[in-house]
Amino acid sequence: MSRSNAAESGGPSLTLVQRVDSREFRALGLRHGALNILTFGLHGFWARSETRRRLWAATDMNGEALDYGGLGIELLIGALAKLAVVGAALAAAAVAVRGLGVWGAPVALAAAASVALFLGFCRFVGFVYLATRTEWRGQVFELEGSSSAFALGELRDAAISVLTLGWWRPQADRRRDAALWSGLRHPHRPAAYDAAAAARRPLYSAFAIGWFASVMVALFAAGVLLGLAGYIPTPAAGTAPSLSELVALGALGLASCLALTAAWAPYRAARRSATAAGLGLALPIDRRAWTRLQTVNAALRVATLGGLAPYAAARESAFVFSRLEEARRLSRRARAARQAGQVKFAPLEVKAGP
Repeated sequence: MSRSNAAESGGPSLTLVQRVDSREFRALGLRHGALNILTFGLHGFWARSETRRRLWAATDMNGEALDYGGLGIELLIGALAKLAVVGAALAAAAVAVRGLGVWGAPVALAAAASVALFLGFCRFVGFVYLATRTEWRGQVFELEGSSSAFALGELRDAAISVLTLGWWRPQADRRRDAALWSGLRHPHRPAAYDAAAAARRPLYSAFAIGWFASVMVALFAAGVLLGLAGYIPTPAAGTAPSLSELVALGALGLASCLALTAAWAPYRAARRSATAAGLGLALPIDRRAWTRLQTVNAALRVATLGGLAPYAAARESAFVFSRLEEARRLSRRARAARQAGQVKFAPLEVKAGP
């Protein structure tokens, strides 16, 4: 598939092309999936690196392919470091509450704050990792900004989200996207992220769908687990669950997972459209088609224990790239930034396999 729009005046054109046949990723997924099962999930980091490498190689900017240089061992080390720090903080909070009772609440609160701060730092470092492992025209991307300032912003957003029962999340996501994408730099590609254009894309209507659906799913699951609903057998308190009860609880967990995936799919689509608008692109997404895609991808990942994760990632990439367009109307800020760098985005050509 391809889409092309009228050219923006001034400067050399920037053509973005991706050719991905998601069916080619099935064999990759099955091969890595078998190794992932044999290694109890550890090989998944190598599978993720290989998937990125193939997707990057299938994406051209001005006729030159991107190159991904990340390694699976790097992802594994990062995940283990994150697990160790977060696990230590949560363990300290649990010990404080259990040993000191209510007097351990300040320690638990400090541990929760440290986790939010550390996860914010990890998110920034993760974006830096992707940028510095992505090469184009012989040079890698870079990210300007302060990891400490970003982490403090994440801590503030986490606190406000707790106080607002999650309703601050769209604002937090907008701030996060602006902080990350506006700092992306490349010697051959000036950055031009327009937060005002991204802010004009609505998020709260899609967020409300996910929020209320999550409440309903949580109430239903809690009712089943407490034995208030007679739809599936639940184990009595103090007794070990039988095989049938384990199967029933597993089915409940899978159904809840798929329901939440479908409920939050519209918000994920809205977020992608907002980010694309900030980058001067239009990403019209049919929410029904996107919801089906996300639900099927989640089912594939669960049913194959992550084995077909590469295939699911390729399906999502092909879906998004086949719908990218150049924004027909740009804000003055984005237009000035692009003309100053003598860069334009049209004709924008996007090609993807089925």
